[in-house]
Amino acid sequence: MNTTSKKPRKQHKARATAPLHVRSKEMKAPLDKERYGGTGVKRITIRKGDTVRVVRGSRTGHEGKISIVDPKKRRVGIEQALVSKADNKEVSLWFDPSNLVVTKIDLSDVVRKERFKSLSDE
Repeated sequence: MNTTSKKPRKQHKARATAPLHVRSKEMKAPLDKERYGGTGVKRITIRKGDTVRVVRGSRTGHEGKISIVDPKKRRVGIEQALVSKADNKEVSLWFDPSNLVVTKIDLSDVVRKERFKSLSDE
């Protein structure tokens, strides 16, 4: 979020009242250095279908596909990272994108495939 103010109060307000198209662009995660180290891209916007690995938190080391992205909460749900509720329903855990590392990019989108065409050869 680009704000010209140094005041934390104004920075927080700008981030909290940001429109959804800005919030979704803020949801970025670093790429795996071992796989994508030589591409010149450090981090990308997370989308449904990308495969990620959790690097912080109680589920460290868990790897799976992104099943749901919520730009309003700035959170991501991962397949098979579930928690059971009191009524035995299983719901996905929410993760902050900064605690994830993208291990495989979903290249089904034409625009994204063009941007990462050097990666599509792998």
